[in-house]
Amino acid sequence: MLEYYKEILNYVSKLVGDKESAKDIAQETFVRVMELDSNKQINRSFLYKTARNIVIDELRKNKKFSHVEFLEETFSIPKYEQPDEIVIEDNQYKNLMKIVNTLPSRSKEAFIFHAIDGYSRKEIAEIMGISQNAVEKHITRATKKLQEKLTNKVGQLER
Repeated sequence: MLEYYKEILNYVSKLVGDKESAKDIAQETFVRVMELDSNKQINRSFLYKTARNIVIDELRKNKKFSHVEFLEETFSIPKYEQPDEIVIEDNQYKNLMKIVNTLPSRSKEAFIFHAIDGYSRKEIAEIMGISQNAVEKHITRATKKLQEKLTNKVGQLER
């Protein structure tokens, strides 16, 4: 079970945006799971669900985490030789992540697992505890909303 610690920590970090809080939540996830009846079958999906529930509890309690700030910090922007290229790329990335952050939570979660983390639809279904069809719908909805919002943003810039 502890072989999933780094994976759970990464997942929680992406949700909360604060590395120290993510460590606390990941640790709490494993503590809670270990306190359960030893006859219960513990799998990866259960760990993700437990971590997600703790994150939701913490968000409700503190309302202090910023998903967008963490993603901007974690997924580094490629280094270019020209400083103006760095600024343009950074602004594009920030704008995209702001749009991603406006997605409904389950769609955002499925989209991030797929587009950023590279999980398959089957893995996402297991982690989120939903069917592969539901994962597909969440990813499709997220992609369509992102396309709409990006198209609107480009349209506004062209005016």
